[in-house]
This record gives sequence, structure tokens and C-alpha cells, in this order.
Amino acid sequence: MNDIISDEQDIDTIADSGDGKGNGKRRKRYSPFLLLLGILMTGTAGWKDLRRSRLSPEQTAAGCFYPLIALTAVCRFMDWFYLPEFNLASTLVSAVSIFASFFFSYFAVHVVCKWLFPYAAKSKTDTSFFKLLVQYSLSSLALFWIPAEILPILEPLTVFLPIWTAFLITKGIRFMRLPEQYHNRCMVTIVVTVIVMPYFFLWICEQIF
Repeated sequence: MNDIISDEQDIDTIADSGDGKGNGKRRKRYSPFLLLLGILMTGTAGWKDLRRSRLSPEQTAAGCFYPLIALTAVCRFMDWFYLPEFNLASTLVSAVSIFASFFFSYFAVHVVCKWLFPYAAKSKTDTSFFKLLVQYSLSSLALFWIPAEILPILEPLTVFLPIWTAFLITKGIRFMRLPEQYHNRCMVTIVVTVIVMPYFFLWICEQIF
């Protein structure tokens, strides 16, 4: 944990630094979806780019999270190519359930983590970066879900992909600047809730519909 501050040093001031003549440099524009790919491929460096981007949770939700979970839901209709007994109504319900599962998971993770985090770390769940961490972690799960919908033969392999999401969370949580004594506890809480919640809500939807 001793390298957290050094790794983050000046991240929040880079974008607004001047050129020495009183003129601020134009801030670089970041694509929320490309930032997700950067996180998937580079881990810590990707999270650092996300923090440097200063994008708000609302911007990343509109530019990455919501479109991606919508695409994941739409991919459910790929069953039309594989199942001779394809039923449009049931597939539509299934697609809506997938979208709703990820959508509600975003808010549920926040509530559960705020409840389970030790008192000294509860305030961290209200920060923009925590919301970004949850959004991008859930986005990675949604992205991993898509190959199984497009090619059902790949479904057994995608079972292990949440492990990569867990790994990404361990790389991103350092930027939350949690109290050192609670770092591991909070990390495990985020990993478990992020991975479990979409499947839990999907199970609920299946029981209801």
C-alpha cells in the first residue's frame, strides 16, 4: 500500500496544468468504452487513465455501461439461430431480465458495500471513483457474457472469466485510497458483490417470470 500515493501523485492535476504562461492545456477527451478496453488489457494503467479522465459516473454510464448491458441483452436473441423452438416472447423476457440484472446490480453493490464496509471506509462508497469501479467491473462481466450468447459452444469457457473481473478489481481498488487496515476486507466485499449480484438478480427474475 505504500506505493498508492506515489502511483497517484499529481493524477488529479495533470489535466489542468498550465503551460507556464498562464494558459491551461486543453484536456484530453476520453472515450468511456475505450477506457474499459484499456482496463481489460492493462489493469492498473487503465484504471489510472480512468481516474485521470475525470469522467463522471453519469458520463461513463451513458457512454459504456448502459449501452454494453443493452447489447448483452440484445445478444440473447441469438438463440433464433440455434434453437428450432425459438420463442420470441420468452426470449424477450430473458433479455429484459439480463439488462435489469446488471442495471439493479450497480445500485445493489453500492448499498451492500456501504452496509458491509467498516465505519472508517463507508464514506468511500459515496465517491465517484467507487461508482466508476463498480460500473466498469460490471461492464467487464457483461462483455464476457456476450461470447456465450453469440456462440453457445463457448459458454463453458466463460464460466472462468469472472476471475478476470476479480483481478481487475484488485488493480483498481488501490485508487479508492481505503484505510490500509481495511483494504483486503473491502476488496473482498467488492469482488464478491460485483460478481454475485448479476446472477442473483437474474435468478430472481427467472423465479418471477
